[in-house]
Amino acid sequence: MKGGTLFLFPTSAEVEGFRTLCPDAEWREIGVGPAEAGARAARFIASTGCARAVLCGIAGACDRRTAIGEAVEAVADGVAGLPAAYATTYLAERATDLPAVRSLTVCRTGDALRDCTPTGDPTLDALPLVEQMEGAAVAAACRAFGAEFVHLRAISNRVGDPRSEWRVAEAVEALGRAAAKLAEGR
Repeated sequence: MKGGTLFLFPTSAEVEGFRTLCPDAEWREIGVGPAEAGARAARFIASTGCARAVLCGIAGACDRRTAIGEAVEAVADGVAGLPAAYATTYLAERATDLPAVRSLTVCRTGDALRDCTPTGDPTLDALPLVEQMEGAAVAAACRAFGAEFVHLRAISNRVGDPRSEWRVAEAVEALGRAAAKLAEGR
């Protein structure tokens, strides 16, 4: 695969729609949370020699500017709760025409609302905010190995909603379509 695109998914449930639409695409499951996802992403990026890694998963919306079931592209990733002196914002070039969002990597649902550190860039800080559990770790792995980082998410819930109200199936379907469109170059 040297030089190609590798799609990364936290869980097997998140990859299902994509795998059906793009059975020949290169993908790997990286696990949930920053530690597992970062370690596995680094291993897969190094072993495949991919030029671009596309992280795909579900996310929670921190406000009402993104719709449940909507696919989005994170153009800036950071870690919730880090002091400003240590915070890194991982920027990504646009790869799709999906709505742009800013994303925070959390270790538990709701941390983005409690620990939202502004980037210092008014344009980025004005974007809708989503939270997820892998983005900054995978972005750091991409940076370490010189791979382009693309980050797609589909909104499954509003942050703070009870888990019983999450619409995971709807989000996974939208995620699969968005990732397949990118894989097919459309």
